[in-house]
Amino acid sequence: MKKFVFEFMHRGLLASVGGPIVLAIVYGILSLNGVVDTLSVAEVVKGILTSALLAFVAGGITAVYNIDKLQAAPATLIHCFVLYLDYILIYLLNGWIEYSVQVIVIFTSIFFAGFALIWTIIYLSTKKQIKNLNSNLSK
Repeated sequence: MKKFVFEFMHRGLLASVGGPIVLAIVYGILSLNGVVDTLSVAEVVKGILTSALLAFVAGGITAVYNIDKLQAAPATLIHCFVLYLDYILIYLLNGWIEYSVQVIVIFTSIFFAGFALIWTIIYLSTKKQIKNLNSNLSK
């Protein structure tokens, strides 16, 4: 457990540097769509801190794959649900998405579809690399 916490903190701190970059992208998109035209200092500070927290958790939770006793499927489920909770809570807290059942269902659908697509691509790519390595070893 101590190793997991250390790894979580290490990965999270490295990833949290990207939080303000994510925030700049979100605010840029909101501005282009006419949702935001000016921000108060408090909104900017809240955005920077919460986006850094979002990146910290998103980066840190990847340490779940280093837990030796945890198989890939449960680790992926933990990773997925922690990321989902991280994103939905931060987005709702900052008002980046509306607090309504319809919007949350749409967000959730897009999130899980995107997560499944990304992990399917990673799985197939890794499977192909392993197959190539195994065929090279048998030669």
